[in-house]
Amino acid sequence: MSTPLEELVPLSDNRAAVLLSTSGVVEYGCDAIGSSAHFARVLGHRDHGDWALAPIDGGRADRSGWQGDTAVLVQEWTTSGGTVRISSFMPPQPHRGAPSRLHQVIEGVTGSVLIRSEFAPRFEDGRLPGHSETLVRPDGSRALRLSAGPVTLRLDGPAHRLDACGRWTADFTVSAGERIALTLTIGNFELGADTVPHAHTDLRATLRDWDEWTARLTYTGPNREAVLRSAMLLRGLTIRGTGAVAAALTRSLPELIGGERNWDYEACWLRDAALTIHALVSVGFLDEAARWRGWLLRAVAGDVTKIAIMYRLDGGRTLTERELDWLPGYEGSRPVRAGNAAATQRQNDVYGEVIQALVAAEHAGLPADPGIDALLPALGEEIVRIWRQPDAGIWEVRGPERRFVHSALMCWQGLQLLVEWAEARTRTRVPVVDASTVARWAAERDTIKADILQHAFDPDLRAFTQYYGGRELDAAVLLMATNGFLPPDDKRLVCTIDAISRELTDPAGFVRRYIPAADGRVDGLTDDEGAFLACSFHLVQSLAYIGRTADANELFGKLLALRTPHGVMTEMWDAERKRPVGNMPQAFTLWSLIGAALALEVRPGGGTGHVVLPGQRTQNTTTTVAV
Repeated sequence: MSTPLEELVPLSDNRAAVLLSTSGVVEYGCDAIGSSAHFARVLGHRDHGDWALAPIDGGRADRSGWQGDTAVLVQEWTTSGGTVRISSFMPPQPHRGAPSRLHQVIEGVTGSVLIRSEFAPRFEDGRLPGHSETLVRPDGSRALRLSAGPVTLRLDGPAHRLDACGRWTADFTVSAGERIALTLTIGNFELGADTVPHAHTDLRATLRDWDEWTARLTYTGPNREAVLRSAMLLRGLTIRGTGAVAAALTRSLPELIGGERNWDYEACWLRDAALTIHALVSVGFLDEAARWRGWLLRAVAGDVTKIAIMYRLDGGRTLTERELDWLPGYEGSRPVRAGNAAATQRQNDVYGEVIQALVAAEHAGLPADPGIDALLPALGEEIVRIWRQPDAGIWEVRGPERRFVHSALMCWQGLQLLVEWAEARTRTRVPVVDASTVARWAAERDTIKADILQHAFDPDLRAFTQYYGGRELDAAVLLMATNGFLPPDDKRLVCTIDAISRELTDPAGFVRRYIPAADGRVDGLTDDEGAFLACSFHLVQSLAYIGRTADANELFGKLLALRTPHGVMTEMWDAERKRPVGNMPQAFTLWSLIGAALALEVRPGGGTGHVVLPGQRTQNTTTTVAV
């Protein structure tokens, strides 16, 4: 039986990452997010790689939580022999190229507790035990080193011996007042015995790093804890060395137990990255945005007409989808996939979201950049060229391409923001394009809006549909309320929100993306999925926008209750089994939570006290239809 996702806790140093369970087991881990895993138990069983460190008779920790506003996980067990506390953390890398480290510091609280460490990595996604060596330092201390190809793991701490099951095991006692550190150093084949880990020094540096980072939070509303923890988890998805943003720390965790919708999210989608950056800058965090801008320019590589919708975290474009058939999957959910075939799709919405993030970062205080000043107009020209073309849409359907309403809506948003940005630059006497270009963008923006209003609203359904000519609903259309496409009293918008609330909510009241079809005609797949949690947060924003603040707050409270005890949110919620499903931590869900929290601070009808995010300005419209 797989460990429930709510018992898994992510740790990241912005390059490597692990999932650690509340039973003290590292169930997932890789030397770099997006690379092959050396701990893959979460996608199979213990023979696919894990590291268990806990009292020998401990089981699940009695207490497990973060040390304040940090990413230091503290777990405590009380056994027949006494109480022991384990602090687990990954310190920030001092420089690019430095190895990653996972420290686990065991502290005796009372009595004496027998601890067992079982270290059993399996490289190449659960297949290889690795070549083993014992390293001896000049001071006589020893470390265990396991290597496979380019990846080397070094374990410092009590001596481990290989048991009959192929697991490196150590038993030792920790008494009250005693501290013992075990450190897993993750690097390349050159990783030797020359460097000695200093867990306590690294702990001080980690606490200081988080104190300095969280002090920049500008949100002061009633949901501070949820917003800050979500921002911290989003930070863990950013890659410090490159500036990329991972969509999630994991791959192939199922969207429904036993189903086939098991996707690899350890890559950088332009959409997910842009909206992550937008959320972070909206609450005061700019460093990640600055690094992402540099990554974006390198990834686009000077030709916006050949832009991809997703990239590897190093900026590469090859993400060939393949099945890891030796892994049985989380609770038997197969296939287990690595790579993602969606990389070759056309998704027209990404231009609007990238523009939104770049403009928001500049509004929030990042200095103008010549490369970005050239990229933004090029994105505008690409919108003008492609917005009428059918695409795979935000949900990356593997069925036929269509003219998705959300895609057109984001193209409208992109041009709207570009017009505002260019006009503001002209007012500050730092023009980036001439007046005729701005006028052309504005005209095309108005054409897109008229096209959506004419072709995307179904008067019989009394709602905007998923795609032109269709009759299906799509929760992505809720973003029509968050970007100010229509004013809050527009009946078409209100009726669409009502229709989605009525038709796309599950029995628990959470919103599904759309309703899949058993014959695959909707998205090319024949199985079902859970409620997409980001869509429920979008409904919160929509309800707040049209003035239904009580309903918005009620739904927001229900959503916060779905967070794990460590503040983590997955991609989806299975209403039947009442459990989280999907990859974790999921950027889409986290940035949507932040957006919903900010939307709840906005007073309907105007006035002081508003939280107005860049790119979310209401546009007046005189077009009306009978509903």
